[in-house]
Amino acid sequence: METTVRRHRRIIMFPLPFQGHINPMLQLANLLYSKGFSITILHTNFNAPRISNYPHFTFKSILDNDPEKRRFELAEFSKDFIHNQDGGDALRHELRLLVASGLEENERVSCLITDSYWHFAQAVADSLNLPRLVLRTMGLFCTAVFSSIPLLDARGYFTLDDSRKRTRC
Repeated sequence: METTVRRHRRIIMFPLPFQGHINPMLQLANLLYSKGFSITILHTNFNAPRISNYPHFTFKSILDNDPEKRRFELAEFSKDFIHNQDGGDALRHELRLLVASGLEENERVSCLITDSYWHFAQAVADSLNLPRLVLRTMGLFCTAVFSSIPLLDARGYFTLDDSRKRTRC
């Protein structure tokens, strides 16, 4: 006899549509699901995840939903969606719908988890009073470089003042 567990908390996840970003986000989603959360994955049609592998999640496609458009090239996708604030409007619209449906179904949206490259996501989450967590999927070398930026800045490596004499390290 199979029993269905009623979940009362939903987490919405929005990975960048590249394998090195989708896979860790789905792994985190599986872990959160095992802890009792319902999971909604927002995704683009560009490199969409294989939905059939995750029947316990809800998937919603946003941003590039025009079926008449050809598949995006990486540079075109980046220009159109990652570095463009217009993506925030589509995300805000979808989140409003999800939050409203969650209230009707007694399944409150707990938070939004996005990839660090969705720059517009923080403003969207703030506008809806929705907590946002950022998942960084980069490797160890990138983490070391990013964590050294404050030190390099404090030592003046990023100043634009040419009057300071710089020495090589």
